[in-house]
Amino acid sequence: MAALPWISPADADDMLFDDPLGSTPDFGFALLRPKAKGKRNTTADLARAKLQPSKPDDAAWGPDGLWPITCTTSRLVPAPGVAIEPDALEGLFEGYDGRIKPHQKLLATVLTMRFDHGWQAADILSLVGTYALQHLALERRLTSLNVVHMPADELSARRPHAHCVVLARVHRASGWGELHRDLVAREAQATFEAEWETFRDEWEPRFTPG
Repeated sequence: MAALPWISPADADDMLFDDPLGSTPDFGFALLRPKAKGKRNTTADLARAKLQPSKPDDAAWGPDGLWPITCTTSRLVPAPGVAIEPDALEGLFEGYDGRIKPHQKLLATVLTMRFDHGWQAADILSLVGTYALQHLALERRLTSLNVVHMPADELSARRPHAHCVVLARVHRASGWGELHRDLVAREAQATFEAEWETFRDEWEPRFTPG
């Protein structure tokens, strides 16, 4: 299969409406809407962009069409009881896109958690993955893709960070349901930032050597 066009980090940012309530140093909140700057958005393109912060070689694309991954590490955290394979990223996001409704105003939300340079990628994934399991999957029945970027690997001074690409529709065993009210609420950014800060304050000491 031919390589899909690479979506650069700058192009991925153009897909999103960032920080409606204003930016903060350690947390980001962005909305993926059906259209941005006149272009149609899909969650598959966004997920692939986050998984490929650097351009994969054309040779990395196999005949199966699976996305080559260039990010440091990643994990899918599905809602409980849904019938998907944990590594079936392409099918999950393309299937979700195939069920988008014409009147659907929100496709996904991206939560970004930023860390100090001393953090290891595996610990970031464990911490963010635990948050996603507890607060997104179990409490809200939301499926998310957690992606860790370590900019220093590309000679950048930017801090390590994780993105949670949260599909906006409630995910049940019977399929995709309604948009989750917490994601479309006017105060969504403040709610999720406060929730993450509370979670991180409780869990971070367990990752820090005493």
